[in-house]
Amino acid sequence: MIDNTVALILELDQLKTVIRKSYIADESRFENSAEHSWHLAMALMSLKPFLPKALDINKAIQMALVHDICEIGAGDQCAYENTNTDIAVDEKEYLIELKEKYAQFGEEVLLLWEEYENQITLEGQWVKVVDKLLPFILNIATQGKTWKEQGITYEMVVTHNKFIKNYSTQIHQWMMLQLDQLHKQSVI
Repeated sequence: MIDNTVALILELDQLKTVIRKSYIADESRFENSAEHSWHLAMALMSLKPFLPKALDINKAIQMALVHDICEIGAGDQCAYENTNTDIAVDEKEYLIELKEKYAQFGEEVLLLWEEYENQITLEGQWVKVVDKLLPFILNIATQGKTWKEQGITYEMVVTHNKFIKNYSTQIHQWMMLQLDQLHKQSVI
């Protein structure tokens, strides 16, 4: 039994090898998906005063920690990329394989991932909000370095993040203020 658990732990270690397209705040390197998942969980804890009281913070943290495990099999895709492939299909296929190898853990991960993807619960919705907020914050901290390198425009960032206003006008207003300041400086 412990051998199977050790194999699972080693498989999960692969998430550290999935390199994202967001720089860490000091601009020294790109973050990996494992770091992003941890950072997302920490951000949810930090933002707790701004989250709805009805939100199950522990479930949201679990969801944050597992929401990108699927990238072990599917890789990371920039949110602004328009590809013809349905990345969610590849992600789900990997999670089904994970469930076949590690039944209980895989089932829990698959259910949390589907809840995140389907956006029908408060937890799924707020994990997505903060999941989008983090790369935004990193771009603000790096003067839009990722946006500039990928040719992402001001309008693209506004459109990509406008859904956040439905959940928190305060967070959305803060984001737009930061973005407008960079836009006035011709950063983006």
